[in-house]
Amino acid sequence: LKSAFSTSGDIIGSGIFQSYWTCQGKIWTKHAHTCQTSQIFDKFSPTDQKGKKLRTLLFASPTINAFNQPEIFEIFFDKQKTFNTLPSYAIPTVTVAPGDQGNITRSLAQLSALILAHPHALDFSDSLILKDRFGAGGLNIYKFKFADRSNIFKMITDHPKLSFILQPLVKFDHGFSYHGLKKSADIRLIYLNGELETAYIRMAKTGDFRCNQHQGGSLSYLKLGEIPANVLTSSRAITKKLNKKSTLFTLDFIVSNSNHAYFLEGNTGPGLTWDPADEIDKYEAKKLIRSIIKVFVERLAKIRLSKSKSRRPTRRTAASKTPFLPRSLEILSPWT
Repeated sequence: LKSAFSTSGDIIGSGIFQSYWTCQGKIWTKHAHTCQTSQIFDKFSPTDQKGKKLRTLLFASPTINAFNQPEIFEIFFDKQKTFNTLPSYAIPTVTVAPGDQGNITRSLAQLSALILAHPHALDFSDSLILKDRFGAGGLNIYKFKFADRSNIFKMITDHPKLSFILQPLVKFDHGFSYHGLKKSADIRLIYLNGELETAYIRMAKTGDFRCNQHQGGSLSYLKLGEIPANVLTSSRAITKKLNKKSTLFTLDFIVSNSNHAYFLEGNTGPGLTWDPADEIDKYEAKKLIRSIIKVFVERLAKIRLSKSKSRRPTRRTAASKTPFLPRSLEILSPWT
């Protein structure tokens, strides 16, 4: 399997990039000429119009295949769409319309109605979360009291390029116990091809409710028996509802202090990195990467088999000595 790395700024066509990087050993080399692929594993989540147009261009041709299902990307990238699609499992969510404080009041009223109708309304505190609708990594997430309309409005007006959602803050500071330790934690389940690949918890640093590693949270891997039963039940129900087995995605959960599981958010582009000082993290991350590569190989084998059945035998031309060029059939990972 051969692969290369490129950036969103290099997109010039459907599956076509104006330059790319390859790695030999520990040395990265940039190739300042075009390359073409039909198989793409991306972490490209644009929020502006320019980026959205580039992503549309990248996958414009039906012959260009994203590793992950586009439908799942759309559901998880937009946190409001996540709630609308999975309201039985997710935390009540309302989008805040830009404008005056009247919009804040109306949004809070809508959220209050959702909370009152929720079967476990007592799980929610008197605080709420203002969150970037399309954000990631624990960035642009703020906590307010329900009555603090003026500061909510100020935060929104201070970020005119962002779209925000409102959610009630779940009381979860001692909902899940890990080896006797109770603190704010979320549980991430990673699914690949419809099967649970791995799971871990992220525990918030003292005094914070955000569990992301980017915000100082710590990470520990879980055995299957350590995952709360209600989290497993909800994750399987969500996976069944999504009905997209040939993809990679993560499902993040929290467990309330009353032992109810809540789906926080999903992600089709989890970070494929590890802490070099943590041998367990290194092992688990590399295991996931190998599993992804295996899926790539299996998909490409099916494509090759399909092509071989659909065409008459022909004399095969010699492969190019330069990766990715000049043959138009050569693709990033790998080519035929």
